[in-house]
Amino acid sequence: MVCNSNQHKLSNLFNMKTIFTFLAAICLTSFSFAQITIEETDLMMPGDTFLIHVDLSPEVIIDIANTGSYLSWDFTGLNNDESNYACYAPNDELEFQGEFPLSEFHTYGPGYIYAGPGGGSPLDNWGYMMFYTDASGLFVEGFYSDYGMGYRSTFNTPAELLMFTPADFNDIESNDTYWEVIVNENAIDYDTLYRRDVDKTLEADAWGSIMTDYGNFDVLRIHETGISVDSLFAYMGAITYFSTEVARDTINKYYFCAKEVKHPVITVHCDYYDNIERIDFLMGAIYSCNQIPKFDNHQLYPNPCKDFVILNNYKGKVEIYNSLGQIVKSIEDIPSIYKLYMHDLHTGVYYLKEESSACTRLFISK
Repeated sequence: MVCNSNQHKLSNLFNMKTIFTFLAAICLTSFSFAQITIEETDLMMPGDTFLIHVDLSPEVIIDIANTGSYLSWDFTGLNNDESNYACYAPNDELEFQGEFPLSEFHTYGPGYIYAGPGGGSPLDNWGYMMFYTDASGLFVEGFYSDYGMGYRSTFNTPAELLMFTPADFNDIESNDTYWEVIVNENAIDYDTLYRRDVDKTLEADAWGSIMTDYGNFDVLRIHETGISVDSLFAYMGAITYFSTEVARDTINKYYFCAKEVKHPVITVHCDYYDNIERIDFLMGAIYSCNQIPKFDNHQLYPNPCKDFVILNNYKGKVEIYNSLGQIVKSIEDIPSIYKLYMHDLHTGVYYLKEESSACTRLFISK
């Protein structure tokens, strides 16, 4: 009986140890991840600029279609095949601002590229993509073309939703919109209209932690799916005499969004079958003067700078790159407070990288 009693006690102790080990594992997992909510304050604002690198032939091995909670993704080591600067400038000095009464800021460049995190105009022309944010998310109102192809101003009807807020895990939003470009308009002849219909759904389908060369973040993933259809119409008055479908494209993108970063950390472009075609990854940011990023303790100021820039809380080796990705300065064992003189650097955009943490900051030299 004594032997059986001791065995029973040992068995209970073993079971309790197993339970505590299991609970500890759950606690560690819980503390390693944090479910987040993306809010309006987490969207880009007038004055924000982001350095985006693009891997055109990704070799990462990730089950991108996997959904759920407590997930982790490793996007380190991506190739920089090309670089883009997404500059969200305020509309204060635009002569045509009155044509886009809702918009607060814009990007400038080819309409099919510079459309923020998703979206795009039906024009390949260079021009101004017009954005605004409100409590329900980020929207594109229209596009002002630099030249030709009918009217210079084209509009989304209604405004196209690029990111909804607040966004929590399992939230879903749908958006149906269209662009119309009047190519020619003549009172005594046929008129020609180019139209793009965009029907899409945004779903917060996963959350967890992500590792990138820019840093590690807790993220909420937004999956954008849908279809865009381009059509050409010939009409006179209210009568359509001819219409044809010109192009059709599948929308399938994954946005990995973190708090206070203001731009998706990673954007994965996929085909219909979830095969990864390209990855856009954030590698630098300049925030407007009234914003202070809080996702690390590094400081770089003034920005833009002229004669020098102050670096705080950097460690080890620091390198300065120009917009072509070439190293123009290298500092070994940088002190915690360092004054970097800019006399030998041309006016332009540069980014600074700390080797030990892969922390990257974009700055401008005047």
